[in-house]
Amino acid sequence: MSDDSSLGQDDKTRLQWHFALIPLNMAIGSASVLSTLVALSLGATVADIGVMTAAGAVATIILSIGWGRLSDYSGTRKNYLLFLFAGLGPVFLALSIINSIPHLIVFYTIISCFSSGISPIGVMYTVESLKGKNWQRNVARYNSMASVGNIAGLALNTAISQYLQTRWLFYTSSAMCFLAAYILWKTGREPQITLERHHFSVRSFHEMEKLLSPRPVLHYLNLRRIVIPRNLRRLKPLHFLFLASFIHWTGILFFGVGQTPLMRDLGLSDSMILAVNATTSVASAAAFSWMAPHVKSNNSKWLRNVVSVRVGLIICWAVLPIFILRPIPSVYFFPLVFSIVFSIFYSLIWLPISTFAVSQAPPGHSGSVQGELQSAIGVGNAIGSYIGGLIITAIGYSGGFCIAAAIAALAIPVLAKIDMT
Repeated sequence: MSDDSSLGQDDKTRLQWHFALIPLNMAIGSASVLSTLVALSLGATVADIGVMTAAGAVATIILSIGWGRLSDYSGTRKNYLLFLFAGLGPVFLALSIINSIPHLIVFYTIISCFSSGISPIGVMYTVESLKGKNWQRNVARYNSMASVGNIAGLALNTAISQYLQTRWLFYTSSAMCFLAAYILWKTGREPQITLERHHFSVRSFHEMEKLLSPRPVLHYLNLRRIVIPRNLRRLKPLHFLFLASFIHWTGILFFGVGQTPLMRDLGLSDSMILAVNATTSVASAAAFSWMAPHVKSNNSKWLRNVVSVRVGLIICWAVLPIFILRPIPSVYFFPLVFSIVFSIFYSLIWLPISTFAVSQAPPGHSGSVQGELQSAIGVGNAIGSYIGGLIITAIGYSGGFCIAAAIAALAIPVLAKIDMT
C-alpha cells in the first residue's frame, strides 16, 4: 500500500472510502479467472472464452464513457459508486447457479456493465477528494488498494477451491460487493469540487462535447489515420495515447484469452491457477506501491521500453506449449514467473498512461476522459479477445501468441509520437 505520510488527517479521512476497494476487488478481481474456469469445466473452447471476454469488453466500450459523463454532469461520484458496488452482488449470485456457456457469457457481460464505471468514477473521486493535492501519488494508492483486494480475493478463492466447486466461490464474491457498498456508504464523502463541473459557457460546453463524444474514439482508429502521416500529425497527444492503448491492448487480450486454457492444458489445477493469479497480484500491488509512483509519467521512451518487455514475455509464453507434449513436474514455475514479471510491468505502464490522461483532460471533463481511455482499451480488448480466441483455436497457442506479440509491438511507433513533456 502506498505511503500516507504526505497526507494530513483530513485528507486521510477523505480517502477512508478506499478500504471499500478491498472487498470490491476481492470480487471483481477474480471474476474473469473464475468465469473462465467455470466455462472450461462446462466444455468451453478457447474460442468460447474469446467470445465471453469480447462481450465483456464491448459492454465496457459502450458504458465506460457514459458512466464517467454521468458523474461529471450530475455533480456526484459517491452515489454512482454505491449503485455499481451494490448492483454487482446479485449478478455474482446468479453466476453461482448457471450451467450453460451462453448464460455464463450473458452474466459475465453484465458484470462488465457495472465494473466499467468504477475506474473512471473512482479515480476522479480520489483526485477531487483531495482537491488536487498529491493526486498522482493517491491514484497509485487507489490502484494499490485495488491490488490488495485482488490478492485477498484470489488467496481466499485458492484456499476454498481445494474443498468446494469453483462456481460456489461466486457466493463469496457477492457478499464482498455488498460489504464494499456498506463501507463506501459509511466512510465516503462527496467532494465539494463536484459542484464546479457545471461551470461552462455554452460555446465551451459544445466544444467539449465535440471533442469527447464517442465517435472520435473510433474515428482515431480508422485505418487511414493510422497509415497516413499527414493525418496522424493532426492528432493531439491524448489522441495518440488512445490509439497506442487500443493497439497494445488488442495484442495483450489476443494473448490473454489463451493464458488460462493453456495452464489447464499444461495440467495445472483450478487452485493452482488461482494461486498463480494471487501471486502475480502480490507483485502488481508491490509495483504500484513502491515502483510505479517513482516513474516519471512524462517519459514516452520509458513507456516504449515497457511495451517491449511485455512483448518479449508474450513470446516466452509461446514456448510453453512444448510442455503439453513433454510434461514436467514443475511446469507451473514458468507461467508463475512470466505472470509475475508481466504484472509488474503492467503497473509500470498503466500509472503513467492514466495520470497523463488526467493531466491532458479539459477542465471539468476528467471523468469523461478516463472513460474515453477505458473505451479505447475496451475496443482493443473486444477485437483482440474475439479474434485471438478464433486464431488460437485454429492454429494453436504458439502461433497465436506470436501474432499477439507482433500486434502489441505496433504500439511502440505510436508512443514515439507523443510529447509527454
